[in-house]
Amino acid sequence: MGCLFTGPLQKTSGPHRAPASSTYSTTGGSQNPFGLYNSMDQSNDSNNQSAQLKFFSFSEFIQQSENPTIFEWSFQKEIGKGAMSRVFMSTHTETGIKCAAKVYNKTLLMRQTLGNEEQPIVAVNREIEIMVSLAHRYILPIVEVIEDECTNSLIMLLPFAPEGTLQSFIDKSFPSEQTFKICFFQLAEAFRYTHSMNIVHRDLKPDNILVFSDTLFKLSDFSVSTKVESDDEKLADTRGSPAFLSPEECAGNPFYPKPADVWAYGVTMFGCVYGFLPFSLDKGQGKSVANTVFAVTQLLNSEELFVPEDRGYSPHLAELLKQILQKDPEKRPTFEEIVKSPWFEGTEEIDRQYIEEFEQNYANFEEEEEEGEELQDGAAAQAT
Repeated sequence: MGCLFTGPLQKTSGPHRAPASSTYSTTGGSQNPFGLYNSMDQSNDSNNQSAQLKFFSFSEFIQQSENPTIFEWSFQKEIGKGAMSRVFMSTHTETGIKCAAKVYNKTLLMRQTLGNEEQPIVAVNREIEIMVSLAHRYILPIVEVIEDECTNSLIMLLPFAPEGTLQSFIDKSFPSEQTFKICFFQLAEAFRYTHSMNIVHRDLKPDNILVFSDTLFKLSDFSVSTKVESDDEKLADTRGSPAFLSPEECAGNPFYPKPADVWAYGVTMFGCVYGFLPFSLDKGQGKSVANTVFAVTQLLNSEELFVPEDRGYSPHLAELLKQILQKDPEKRPTFEEIVKSPWFEGTEEIDRQYIEEFEQNYANFEEEEEEGEELQDGAAAQAT
């Protein structure tokens, strides 16, 4: 059914095939903030002129190279853009598996910052570490991370979602209530898992939910996520998109982050199902960030929750939203409780299939890892 399990591929070197005659060696080190990743730098062979070729950007690499390839990945057209990255379609040359390649410019990642602001590389490293620590059927995994000296890039390879984001999926063809049930049950299961690991997402919204089919949805984008020590730990910094911030985050005081994730989940569910945000939060859109936060705060203080009852949806949906979107964080349910909602009845069989597929993929992955270790041990024994 398309469920993917994978961890970052473990390999130490490989041919950089754009341009075709280039040769590279692996580098790394404890002083290198990129040293955790597969690394490609130029060969020291002065006779290999093509090995001296560098590109000003990854986009130039794509435009000027015929069938550009790094390791076993060929790169195609640009398919998206973020605040710090650009996204390209990529295909594994041996298996045909398609990935979205999230490409960062290393110079920008290492830029100096003012005051206590952390360097972008610190945030990207944290995102990678968090994603690598997670293995769940409804969470987007990292396939591989590559540091490429030729283009001065850090590349995150992620499974490609053919249906795009949940927002684009809804815009193309409005889903049925059953599809929404499947989607938000799977997201609740993903959050139940991350919260059990004391990882909070902090930026749930329709654009951070990826659609692989009308029965498979995955939580993505852990760029502002945080690992907390316990349920008693509060956070003081506000992250994420203003319209999805909880009342306690808008208040500016230290807050418990797990109930804030629950709030964002509720706002996302409400907005997707009904086509507008609760508490008239749409009125706060289209302003500067500071003005949006102020507007959202005012709306949350003045507006009460109104759940339409004329859309033909199950009454269990309205009941669940009213439980989740309580302004008092102590009254909100946990994801352990949310997954037990009567509204999710009828999603069990699909979930069972994905559990079985995920477990089989996991077993296959571990078997391949063991075989690889045995081959390495055998080669080492022969060498001695």
